[in-house]
Amino acid sequence: PDARVPGVSSWTYAQAWAQLAVDRPEGAPLPPYEPVYEAPEPVAFVSFALGVALGRFGANGEGVLSVAPSTALPGGILFVGPEDGDLLDQPVCAGLRAAWEEHGASVAPGKDLRTYLQSGFFDYHRRLYENRSIYFPLSSAKKSFVAYVSVHRWADNTLSTLLADHLLPARLRLEGEVGDLRQAKASADKRQARDAEKRYAAVQKWLEELTELIAKVEQLATAGAPPIDPKCPPREVDAPFRMDLDDGVMINSAALWPLLEPQWKDPKKWWRELATSAGKKDYDWAHLAKRYWPSRVDEKCQADPSLGVAHGCFWKYHPAKAYAWELRLQFELEDAQFRIDEEGSDAAREAYLRDCADEASDARDREDKRRARKSKGAEEDPRVERGLFDEDGAGGGADEEDEA
Repeated sequence: PDARVPGVSSWTYAQAWAQLAVDRPEGAPLPPYEPVYEAPEPVAFVSFALGVALGRFGANGEGVLSVAPSTALPGGILFVGPEDGDLLDQPVCAGLRAAWEEHGASVAPGKDLRTYLQSGFFDYHRRLYENRSIYFPLSSAKKSFVAYVSVHRWADNTLSTLLADHLLPARLRLEGEVGDLRQAKASADKRQARDAEKRYAAVQKWLEELTELIAKVEQLATAGAPPIDPKCPPREVDAPFRMDLDDGVMINSAALWPLLEPQWKDPKKWWRELATSAGKKDYDWAHLAKRYWPSRVDEKCQADPSLGVAHGCFWKYHPAKAYAWELRLQFELEDAQFRIDEEGSDAAREAYLRDCADEASDARDREDKRRARKSKGAEEDPRVERGLFDEDGAGGGADEEDEA
């Protein structure tokens, strides 16, 4: 998926060779490595051209881009509608159209590029990226309207931009055509009236489908995703969707499930897991979990220091462990000025050192002894290496050893 340009590859052979190497009998020599190269699938050229248009890849083999060029689609959005006149017809998509002209007949015989992007490409893309898609297909119910958005170019205003620049103007055009067709249906010319009636039915359906899509985008842009069914816990608060790449594709796509469901069923299931937050499906480490269920996540942060770290409230709720961590990391990072920097951490540190001076002194003593042992090359006591989140307190194992 991260290739600079589509080209021959020995990846399939390399995977098979690696498996043979792992499975060989103990003591047996490695199998000879004699790579077999395969030509890229035709669809790889279409996929690459789409990535160039979205600003993900450089057109001349530069590979993955950190900054999209001015020649890429604005906002990393490719909006496709049911007919000509959308972004596919613009010069920015010339490379994509050329790739389809050359390879489309092999990729999807009998389909045009617009139809393929609406109902065929994403399945390939999802499999290519092993269900960790980097282009999200925000789609209407029947996929007549699809906006591919690059997650790496997603901004806080992306949904608003999609509405203002693409969806609302498209609805305005359809509403105008519906008005014209109503008049044409009343024409004395029977043939003209018949043609207008047929066209009116199609345009009216598109308008209804687009209006439903707009409502979903507006909801996500202002409040967040709804429950998937009556058994699914609702959001605790309303908050606009914001992409957070640190949360990963699964969590971000879950929060967009109403727009992704027409092409990608998994996000709907993932939203239930995010909303329920139970057992192995507890994702309250995610920023989006805190965004929509702040009280639930805050309560867990008070009980679990690791969640406190994830959500920037380690010092707020666990000052003793935060101080011990700072001491440990100052040594490990060889940076005596290292601090765990969170909102309010300076005030929390000052209060802890003032109000818990004896406890802080003990923490410094434990860390000094740990550093002395490590400097001598002694192996760490396994009780110490349990980490700083164990029940007996940060560095508790060192105290036990020193008292023994």
